[in-house]
Amino acid sequence: MFPYVTLFGRVFPVYAVLGVVGALLGLFSALRTCKRFSISREDCAYLYVFIAAGALVGAKVFYLLGVLPQLCGDLPVLFSQPGVFFARYLSGGMGFFGGLFGGGLPSVLYCRAFHWKLGDFLPAILPSVPLFHGFGRLGCFCAGCCYGVEVPWGIAFSQSPIAPNGVPLFPVQLVEAAGLFVMYFVFLHLARKVAPWRLLGLYVLCYAVLRFVLEFFRGDAARGSLWIFSTSQWLSFAAAAAGAVLLWKTRRQTGRPRGVKV
Repeated sequence: MFPYVTLFGRVFPVYAVLGVVGALLGLFSALRTCKRFSISREDCAYLYVFIAAGALVGAKVFYLLGVLPQLCGDLPVLFSQPGVFFARYLSGGMGFFGGLFGGGLPSVLYCRAFHWKLGDFLPAILPSVPLFHGFGRLGCFCAGCCYGVEVPWGIAFSQSPIAPNGVPLFPVQLVEAAGLFVMYFVFLHLARKVAPWRLLGLYVLCYAVLRFVLEFFRGDAARGSLWIFSTSQWLSFAAAAAGAVLLWKTRRQTGRPRGVKV
């Protein structure tokens, strides 16, 4: 819709700008709640930045793997029209499940390196994930990636380097962003009441269900499919199962997170 914006005399992809805004707001939200959970703001900031960086790398790699055949076919464009190539593949396009792995694994390794317990940080950091992700989905809408199916009452893009321009499309990115922002406020509240690992299991399960349903309204065929479901729907099945297993294993963990102040 608005793929680029001019700031300080330079042109930036709106996707990237909104991603930075989401990351900063997520960091602010996490640091704001540190005192409530009796954890160091400095430690939380370092861990958050480490998770965010890993998530961004994982999400981009996951997206590029999904469009690898198309990307290889467009390699000549890299040399003839590098601006078009980078706009097509770098101005938008992230894979959430790649980001989940890219942020999750380094966070475990980072905490082990410093002898921290990741569960102590989850109540502060976890609600920031859907907040960050929600701004990413707003960026998707502006860039035109992850677009929806054609509907008569949809929103038509006019300048997107990715979505078909002039075609009314279901604004699936905006719907998902709204759902993620609701999840942010819900999990911000639940973080005071639910044990950390149960909170994580509930988040993974909730997002998996949301993503599975919204995938039916996606129109970007490049994301891949198997039988009647998209690749992301199969991954949503796996994520939902993992979330449900985590909830089952932590079913006896009750009460507020350790150190919580009310």
